[in-house]
Amino acid sequence: MYLIVALLWFLGGILRILRYARFFQIEEYQNRRFWRWLLTHPERWGWRRPLLAWSVALIISFLLIEVQGEWLPLLLYLATGLYAVWPPREREIKKRFVPTQRALRLLLSTIVLFGALTLIGIRLVEIISMPDVPLSFYMLTALLGLALFLLAPLLLIAGNVLVYPVEAALRRVYLQMAHRTLRRLQPTVIGITGSYGKTSTKHYLAHILGGRYHVVATPKSYNTLMGVSLAINTQLKTERALDYFIVEMGAYVPGEIAEICALTRPQISIVTAVGPQHLERFGSMEAIARAKFEIVAALPQDGAAVLNADDPAVRAMAGQAQVETCILVSREEAADAHLVARNVQESLDGLSFEVVDTNTGEERHFHASLYGLHNVTNLLLAAAAAHHIGLPLGEIAMRVASLEPFEHRLQRRVQPGGITILDDAYSANPVGAENALRVLGLHEQGRRILITPGMVELGPVQDEENRRLGELAARYATDIVLVGAAQTRPIYEGILAAEFDPAHLHVFETHAEAVAWLQAEAAPGDTVLFLNDLPDTYL
Repeated sequence: MYLIVALLWFLGGILRILRYARFFQIEEYQNRRFWRWLLTHPERWGWRRPLLAWSVALIISFLLIEVQGEWLPLLLYLATGLYAVWPPREREIKKRFVPTQRALRLLLSTIVLFGALTLIGIRLVEIISMPDVPLSFYMLTALLGLALFLLAPLLLIAGNVLVYPVEAALRRVYLQMAHRTLRRLQPTVIGITGSYGKTSTKHYLAHILGGRYHVVATPKSYNTLMGVSLAINTQLKTERALDYFIVEMGAYVPGEIAEICALTRPQISIVTAVGPQHLERFGSMEAIARAKFEIVAALPQDGAAVLNADDPAVRAMAGQAQVETCILVSREEAADAHLVARNVQESLDGLSFEVVDTNTGEERHFHASLYGLHNVTNLLLAAAAAHHIGLPLGEIAMRVASLEPFEHRLQRRVQPGGITILDDAYSANPVGAENALRVLGLHEQGRRILITPGMVELGPVQDEENRRLGELAARYATDIVLVGAAQTRPIYEGILAAEFDPAHLHVFETHAEAVAWLQAEAAPGDTVLFLNDLPDTYL
C-alpha cells in the first residue's frame, strides 16, 4: 500500500516538471541560465510547503506508532502528500509553455529519467525498510517522494543533457540547410548588433532598402544562431532571388555573434551601442564590447562597418576594424563622423532633423513619425548603410518619412476613449528609458502616467540605474505605478528622493493589477507610458 504514496509523489513530481518546463523554455533551454534563475531567489524552488507536509506526517506517524493497521497511516501520508504536491496558484502567466518538438523531447527524457529514479528509490525503500516497524515503509517512501519532488526542476537540466546528442544532430541539420539556402541565393548580408537599438535599426533599414530592392530581415527578435537559421529555413525557403538579407545578432555569451557571422557571412556590419544590458551575464563592459566587435571582426577586407560614433566603445571599434570602409554616424557631431544629424527637433509629430554628408557637404531634411532621441541614431545608422549601398540621401529621406515604429518600441497611439498610450514594453535600458520619459513629458494635457517593473540584467549597476530611473520618472510623470515591490525598490527610493508626492505613487505585485488600476483611474486626455514588461522568470 505504500506504493500508493509513491504514486502520489510521482504524479506530483510530473506536474512540477511540467510547471518548471515553461521557465526552462523561457530561458531558451540554457542549463546555466535556468540554474541561475533557480538560485537567484530560493523561493522559486517552492520547498516550504512540501517540507512542512513531510515534517507533519513524520511527527504524527510517531504518535501513531502503536496504532495497528495501515489505513490510518496511509490516509495521513496521502493527505499530507496531496497538500505537498498540489501545484500552487501562479500569480500571473504572460508567456505560456509552447509544446514545440524540442520541448516535447525534453519532457520525454526528463519524465523517463524521473520514472527510473522513482523505481530505483522504491526498490531501495523495500531493501532498507524494517519489517518490524510498519510505518517505516510510509516514512521512507514519503522521504523518497519529497527528495525527488524537490529535485524535479534539476532533472530538466539532466534531461536536457540526455537529449543533447539528438539536439546537436538536429542543429547540424538545420545549420546545413541554412548554409545551402544562403549559398543558393547569395544575398548581400547586413548584420546588426548592439546592446539596444538593433531591432529598430533593422526595421528601419529594411524599410529604406525595400523601396528599391528585394529585402528580407530576420523577424522580431530572432537573433540567436538557431533563431537566425530558423528564419533562413522558413523565410528564405521559397525565395528565388534576394538582394539583401538583414540579420539581427544578439549575444548572451562571448562567441555567439561570431557563430552567427560564420553562418551568414555579413558584408556590412552595424553596431548600434555598447551598454550594460546583460552585464550580469558578461561580467564587464569590456566583455560586452568584445562580444559586439565580433560582428566587425567577421567582415571581409572589402566589407563595411557602420558605427555609432557617439558611443565611445563603438567608436573605438573603428580603430580595430580590418576593413576598407568604416562609416561613423553622430547626432552629437562627433569628429570624423560621415553622416551627422543637426537641428534635431522632437515633438508629438515625431522627429525632424537635418542629415549632412560631411564627405560631400550634401544636406537633406529628415522627418519620421518616430519618438525618442535614440531613434535619431538608429535612423542615421540605417541611412549610412543604405547610402553606402548606393541610395541617395533624398531617396532615403522619402522612405524615412513613411516609417512606422516597430511593435512595442515606443509606439504612440490614441485610444478611442481619448487616452494616449506610449508602448515601450519590449525592453528597457538606461538610454531608451530616459528618452521614453522625455517623450512622456511632451504631453502637456492630462496626467502623465508611468507603469514599469524597472530594468533588469544590468549587473552591479542595476540598482544605481533603477534609482536614477526613479529620479527621472519623478521629473516627467505625474503618476507612477511600479510593478513588483522587491525589484522596484531602487526606483521607489529614487522617486521619493526627488520629493515626488507619495499619493501619486502606487506599487502592485503584478502587471494585471497595474492595468486594472489604470482602467479604473485613467481619464480622457491622460497619457500612459508602459516601460518594459518583464518575462515570467522575473515574477
